Amino acid sequence: MMASPFKILVLSEVRGDTRRFRTFHPYEQLSLAGVPCRLSHLTHPALLELVSQAEMVIFHRTAWDGYVEKLFQITPLAILDVDDLIFEPDAFQWIDSPDFQEPLRAALYRGEMRRQRDTLDACQAVIASTDFLADQVRQMGKPAWVHRNAFSLEMLKLSEQAYQHGQADPSRVIIGYASGTPTHDRDFAVVKPALKHIMQQYPQVELWLVGSLNPGRDWGNLAGRVKRFPWMPWRKLPALLVQFDINLAPLVMDNPFAQSKSEIKYMEAALLRVPTIASPTDAFQYAIRAGENGFLAANLHEWAEALDVLVSQPDVRKAVGDNAYAHTLANYHPSTRSGELIATLNQISEQQLGKALIMPLHAAEGEPVSSNHTPSNIGYLIDPALERSPSLAQMALYSLKYRGLRTLLVQLWIYFRRLLAPIFPYKSDD
Repeated sequence: MMASPFKILVLSEVRGDTRRFRTFHPYEQLSLAGVPCRLSHLTHPALLELVSQAEMVIFHRTAWDGYVEKLFQITPLAILDVDDLIFEPDAFQWIDSPDFQEPLRAALYRGEMRRQRDTLDACQAVIASTDFLADQVRQMGKPAWVHRNAFSLEMLKLSEQAYQHGQADPSRVIIGYASGTPTHDRDFAVVKPALKHIMQQYPQVELWLVGSLNPGRDWGNLAGRVKRFPWMPWRKLPALLVQFDINLAPLVMDNPFAQSKSEIKYMEAALLRVPTIASPTDAFQYAIRAGENGFLAANLHEWAEALDVLVSQPDVRKAVGDNAYAHTLANYHPSTRSGELIATLNQISEQQLGKALIMPLHAAEGEPVSSNHTPSNIGYLIDPALERSPSLAQMALYSLKYRGLRTLLVQLWIYFRRLLAPIFPYKSDD
């Protein structure tokens, strides 16, 4: 028997930031409204029992296999959550990752994409992080709703602490780009010529690059002002981002994978009052009112123009950063998103089951939950240890049991190949 009854089970197959934004944060949003819910992972030993007790299960990035099929058979309402274009195998050609220079890695990922599509075909509804993704799903004949990424209470607190302790250096202007995954070299190339131009024009400008990125070796006399930082755990990231004066979010506009990205980079910087210049994808157009709480740049001229304005006019930088902060607090707070998520889930359950499943305790249906109604004892809700669970060994055991020895061996090869990449790097055209 479970310790307490619940209506919604939120689970993922993966670890990392995508799981955090798409399962931990929605769980926090529902909990703020007093909705009975549980959080789990595909490898949880009692998952069958948990699923059998839930009235609605949200599967995040869960690829189809025999075990997932069993879960679907006992799930009254199965919803797939997608935050990337990983359910369309034909889109593989658009992924820019050094990993896929390894044929085994490429073959494994293609198989994952096919099985993600199988899960999409089997589910009753889809929740997507962007309008672009939702439209892609609807073209496949599946009903889809949008629930955008939002920050968590802990993200907000860490950002406020970083902002309070941050110290501006008026003698320099730092332009920053944080790459969360090694798939953004082509995206960075979109803004690279404009960055070189602005750095030649303004000697006080520095470029800070965070995470996995190959910026090239053609910076000439500017190379000394290009600083590299390793990938950073998200709890430590605000202390670095707060030192940015300008945040960059370039994306290749004709790449469907890039179009599917959400506005997280804008949101994370906005919590620190840092203005963002972004490519005008649907998600960034949704978030940014150009010239007010950020800038949108569709070509090199617009990138150079926006950079020039923000570098040369510190008052504009501050005003745009402050506006971005106010906009993000008003629209991306978990209490606001709580009401939106409840309304979305009720629409899905009404369409699929003929009734609404959720009656929040702290707000009327569909209304935002005011921060004044946030339970005082709610805390952060997510134990940091949960982010380290399941272990790699537990995930390996799942692969062996439900996806076979060959899949496990390929996964192990990929894992060790990544460990060796700093010593034996992937081949590069650069």
